[in-house]
Amino acid sequence: MITEHHVSIDGMTTTYHEKGAGKPILCLHGAGFGSEGKASYVRQFEGLSDQFRVIAVDQLHFGGTDYPSDRKYINRLGRVSHVIGFIEALGLRDLTLVGNSEGAFVAARIAIIRPDLVSKLVLLTASSVSPAFGDDRDEAWMQACRQAYDFSGRMPSETEYIAECQKAYRSYEKDLEDASRQAYRRAAARGQYEMWQNLPEEETNLRLYVLLQQRHIFPYLDQLQAQTLIIWSKNDPTVPPERGLMLAKLIKKSDFHLLSDAGHSVHIDQSEAVNRLIRHF
Repeated sequence: MITEHHVSIDGMTTTYHEKGAGKPILCLHGAGFGSEGKASYVRQFEGLSDQFRVIAVDQLHFGGTDYPSDRKYINRLGRVSHVIGFIEALGLRDLTLVGNSEGAFVAARIAIIRPDLVSKLVLLTASSVSPAFGDDRDEAWMQACRQAYDFSGRMPSETEYIAECQKAYRSYEKDLEDASRQAYRRAAARGQYEMWQNLPEEETNLRLYVLLQQRHIFPYLDQLQAQTLIIWSKNDPTVPPERGLMLAKLIKKSDFHLLSDAGHSVHIDQSEAVNRLIRHF
């Protein structure tokens, strides 16, 4: 059974879920309305917990974790210290750190600045850590991102949200639907959608968005001590495979795997393949 727990990190009540026993795997979700740990990694809980202690934490202002008192958006760099505090509070060591989308930035940054905590790093389809092309090819993935992360309209109803999830995921069954409904209700009740409608420019202007990885990730990748597994989706227009390959070339101790018939959440769409790769990593 997946169990829910709470711990205080610097005065912020932090929610996390876990299942299994053994070496710890900590999973970090991406960003977006309704994002949270359990819904993002429900198939890793089921697919890996026979051998590992699988943990998914809700980062600041996601899921059941506290929101900042000023209700302002905390970017991916700002979430790093919170997750480090969580790791230390649970006494996790020899950790496999898994991150999807913006969670990959948080995971990579922690592996860079706290190599004592992370032995292995898994990065899943993430524009947040990938180099831009630096030419006309960037416009295609940037336009795809603008469409995917458009919060200018009204908040979707639960029915509309689930319908969008059904379209987004290649494999959408009851386990994922139940977790997605819980995630929607929690985000809606806490007024999360308004936060997305008031993002700062550096989150909506994608040419500014890439500056964080240029400043805080790329200059330090040659120092990365953790073995790194990069798993990419072939069919996600927001972050084409070539950008993942560019990232892999920057990390000396890395393996790159490209999976077909998978969108942005490769660990959901191709959960068996991803779990197998992590298991044997």
